[in-house]
Amino acid sequence: MTLLYLIAGSAASILFITALHHWLGRSDSPRLPDTATAMRQFADLMPDEKATGATLSADGGSALLDLDMRDRLGLLLPMGQFWVARRLHPADIAGWAIRDSVLTLRLADFTTPAFRLAFADAATAAQWRQRLDSFKP
Repeated sequence: MTLLYLIAGSAASILFITALHHWLGRSDSPRLPDTATAMRQFADLMPDEKATGATLSADGGSALLDLDMRDRLGLLLPMGQFWVARRLHPADIAGWAIRDSVLTLRLADFTTPAFRLAFADAATAAQWRQRLDSFKP
């Protein structure tokens, strides 16, 4: 009987902590309001890289960045309440496709195997298609 009380108490505690976490607003993913914020966040995480431009996803949840060198791209993704910045070389990209202004990028490692980035319009998608076509290993 004591085991039953222990399991029920643990389950109730977990539910309470989860509800409190959500009620306090800690379950929301961070958003990028503009390209300047994306470039600043990337510079904070990777101070040795200089971003010359950024393109936000339609929902502001991620960003692709043009870096100073033509053979590298920057990637900014949310992880919980924080941001993860990646420097992408041509060898890091296993494949990509753009369909209906949505970029699907497959990476060559297991830490971020694939992700999707929905562009705001078709012109931005075409610009990144041209950029990724020139981004060959």
